[in-house]
Amino acid sequence: MAGQPTVDFSNTTVYLKEDDEEDKIINYVALVLSVVALISTFAQLFQQYLASAIGYANCGETVMGEWHKSKKRNFRWKELRFEVQFETPVIFVCPPTNKNGPIRGKPILFVDGSDSSLKDTKALLPEAEESKRREMMASRVHTADNERATWVTMLSQLQSMERHSQMWQREFYSQNPPQSRPMATFGDHTLAIAMQAKRRSWDNMPTDVKKPYATTTICHILEIAAMLGIYWQEFDRAKGKYRAEGNGYMLTGAEVPDLGLTFTFQICGKSRFRENRVIPVDEVKDLCCGFVPTLFQEDLKDNRRVEFPNEDSKDLSKLQFGSMNEIAETMVLIDCNTNTANYFRSNNTSAKHNHLFPVPFELLGMLGKTLHIRGGAFRMLPNPTPYHWDKNFFNMRRLIREFWRKISDSDTEIPPTLQISELISDGRGLVDELQRDKKSDTPGYSMPLLNHLHDVLDKCDQFLREADRELVRMVLREHFQKILKMINDTEDGTATGKKEGGQHKRRDSDGEDRPRAEHFSELHAASPEVRQEVFMELYFHRVLPVVRDKAVLSYNRRQHTGYAPSLRAPSVRSPRDSLDTLPEKALSEPTTPHGQETPLRPVSPAATNTNTLCPPAMEQLSKHKSSQSVPTLHVSTPTMQYLGGVQDKTTSLDSSASDIWCTLVLRMLCWLLLHDFNKKDVQISKSELLGNRLPVYIA
Repeated sequence: MAGQPTVDFSNTTVYLKEDDEEDKIINYVALVLSVVALISTFAQLFQQYLASAIGYANCGETVMGEWHKSKKRNFRWKELRFEVQFETPVIFVCPPTNKNGPIRGKPILFVDGSDSSLKDTKALLPEAEESKRREMMASRVHTADNERATWVTMLSQLQSMERHSQMWQREFYSQNPPQSRPMATFGDHTLAIAMQAKRRSWDNMPTDVKKPYATTTICHILEIAAMLGIYWQEFDRAKGKYRAEGNGYMLTGAEVPDLGLTFTFQICGKSRFRENRVIPVDEVKDLCCGFVPTLFQEDLKDNRRVEFPNEDSKDLSKLQFGSMNEIAETMVLIDCNTNTANYFRSNNTSAKHNHLFPVPFELLGMLGKTLHIRGGAFRMLPNPTPYHWDKNFFNMRRLIREFWRKISDSDTEIPPTLQISELISDGRGLVDELQRDKKSDTPGYSMPLLNHLHDVLDKCDQFLREADRELVRMVLREHFQKILKMINDTEDGTATGKKEGGQHKRRDSDGEDRPRAEHFSELHAASPEVRQEVFMELYFHRVLPVVRDKAVLSYNRRQHTGYAPSLRAPSVRSPRDSLDTLPEKALSEPTTPHGQETPLRPVSPAATNTNTLCPPAMEQLSKHKSSQSVPTLHVSTPTMQYLGGVQDKTTSLDSSASDIWCTLVLRMLCWLLLHDFNKKDVQISKSELLGNRLPVYIA
């Protein structure tokens, strides 16, 4: 229809389309923002759950090394949080043949320095160890990895100890002549570091502890420290202060709240494991606490170390040397008188205990169990005594040579028994071996010398085990009573010399006649060249006669009266007077130590089969009999002596006492030459910790 208005909706349609596009954009933006907000919310929620895994960051590789691979998170649905779990080692010391560990069902991993052991114990691999070695060469002291747990560093050093010491032993063994016995290996050791992995939870970590810790016991930390060559400088359980240093390491201990006694292991210098390596034998556990197993100890396993470590010893199987009072108790154990024991009391500050070296080392050498491993080159041991072992003041090799000269000298009043002949032969063999040792490729302690010393010790042990144990105890007692009296009594030597009508003369190595030494004070004035000669001169001419006579007299009295009273009799007594002192019943029906009745009568010269002796031996025997201060008695003893190859069942007790004394002295020299102690190592009293299983921790 004409004239009517029209409406154009084209523009309106366009406007509607533009509004829809804007709405869509807004919706998309809102959707994106919502999704981002949702993701952020979930991320925040997830982060909060992850944050509930407390301690996960503290179990990283920088802290735990290869042990960090054992960490993991476990979600605990009931608590809607993650729990952090990880593994750390439980370290202990045992023989390599041990099959039982503190954790049941877990395999025992031994530290032996091999590639497989490095892998099993998650210690530094050979490539990482070589890298660390280069770093140590560049910067001497390594202080960069202070965030690492110290037990990880300790495991690495223990592996290095085994690897480097075995490499040195193989090199040392190859430089010596071919040996009949193969070189000792890890399988020959009776002491090794072992561990088991234990899974732990960070939920149980004390608040103040920020790094995972390893677990051990107080007795094992003492043994590990000794094996690494660390010596205790402070060990105060009352004040909670523990500090040990040595061989480039430092070990400190302190009480940590809610945890317990915790030790920190640190590297403070360069370490070495060669001839200074401690002999890996089980007896090191005893030595660390001041106990010394002796040659009389049975080979059976001793469970008292764990069950009754503080039980007083009633025999000579184990001695205590950890403190002055414990040494005094040891002197009481071998039946020394009160004066001798009081020399070692801690409140006796005026007493002296040294001649060439501290007297307790002499008892240690006479009775200590041989701990050297056949075919092994290691000689070091923890020092069980509170004295320093300083070899600058004497020469053990010269002492052996002087011992052989004195025991072979016709001027020495020693009856010529079979045992004395054996000792003369052993002494000569040792002197020859010492000469060959000087010319060897490893002068000082070649493998033939170590094996020869071990052989001599085995022969001495066999003789002493078969001898009358009571007579051995008597000889030990009288020996140390005489030695300590001479050291502390300055008038002893002078008075004896005047009583005997002046000093005797001796011919020294230069062929000159000089006054014979009468007292230990002369050792201090003697030059280093003659010091050893003076020492053996005192032993054979001043100590042996007194020890022999008093030991035999005390032995006879104890066998016939049940006790041995103190000896205050004159030094020279007639046979008749000595017999008169014995009970009448003892003269008619004497009893041997084993309860066998044996006729008791003085021995006439005809009673000894002198036809089988060579003229020098007959002359020496006659000279010896004329100077006896106690009667020679027919007494049956477990050890049969031989004269000239013919068994003599009527050998006198004083001959047996001389044999025992000479054997003990030679054994002491060989034992102290075969074994060694660090000059800086002294024992701090801790005997109560032997076998102690108090848990301690390594930070």
